[in-house]
Amino acid sequence: MDLEKILEACAIIGLDVCCFTFFYSIYKEGANCLKALKEAKQLEMNSELQKKLEDCGGTIPYAVISGKVKALSAPLRTEHFPFLRGVLQEKITNEFKVRWIPGLRVWGPVDNNINRKIASVPFSLVGKSKLFQKKISVEISEPFSAQELVLTEVYNDYRKYDESLGEAIIGLLSREHIVGIKDTENLLLEDTTLTAIGKLTSENGNLIMASPDDDLTYFLTPLTYDSLYKKISSRVSFYKGATVVLGLITVVLLGYYFKKSFSEIWRRICHARDLRRCREARKLKRQSRNSGATQVDENRPKCVICLDNFVEIILLDCGHACLCFSCSEQISTTYCPICRSRVHRLIPVYMP
Repeated sequence: MDLEKILEACAIIGLDVCCFTFFYSIYKEGANCLKALKEAKQLEMNSELQKKLEDCGGTIPYAVISGKVKALSAPLRTEHFPFLRGVLQEKITNEFKVRWIPGLRVWGPVDNNINRKIASVPFSLVGKSKLFQKKISVEISEPFSAQELVLTEVYNDYRKYDESLGEAIIGLLSREHIVGIKDTENLLLEDTTLTAIGKLTSENGNLIMASPDDDLTYFLTPLTYDSLYKKISSRVSFYKGATVVLGLITVVLLGYYFKKSFSEIWRRICHARDLRRCREARKLKRQSRNSGATQVDENRPKCVICLDNFVEIILLDCGHACLCFSCSEQISTTYCPICRSRVHRLIPVYMP
């Protein structure tokens, strides 16, 4: 194999190994997350929650609990719908453009996030309380660091942008035009049912759900525990399948290129051996000619390369006898000069 083919093989195998490593890391992370979710302690929001937490030493490293969102201070309100109340707010402004792509020679859409603001107020998850009983609540800490958090979109406004003449000229020169601007507002509304999975602790009689330790995943999601487990399980199954497929492809590629390299090395060994035999045959022929023991037939076919010496080499597997000893040593190609089929062996030929 020449250098170009070796580099090509290394690039293909390297790309496949990188993809395998990427998918395997995601699969391993998901598998660890599933294992942790399976071992997480599921708790109910009732009057026994505080006692269960005290029995565990005041801390449960990975707990699952569900409840409704309740603000611990004045809730957030949106200016577009004042009657809506929330505890987490996200305002996003996106700028939509079209940009000229020279390689494809087309205008392509571009979406740029030019502004993002987030706001929050302290909130907790509360459970259903019976009459004359104290309502149990768990305060949520660092909600924006949790995964699977979904906010409700309460406002969406797209405005078409009208360029001035100067902006249009600048856009033609820079090959970029502004098409429109979109404002979006998302809220985590009060009374939304959430499932929190993290570290449950007790501080001064208050229950707090925070980000867990030991590389465990912090979840805050509107899904139930079972739905979340199925979602992550299906995702892990996909990455597991992709990892297995890429691993098999890597093994096949390594086997293919190993076999190809071994075949090429063995071909070169055989080629060198055949050349050595040709040199010995040439030496014996010279000695025979010098001693006058043989007569040369001038009607014998001549080498198709130099057109001077007689044919002394037969090429296998095609079987063409078309080269002399000198040209067989000097020729750089591994293909027959007559039929262009691959040459596997060079055999001395003795013609009468």
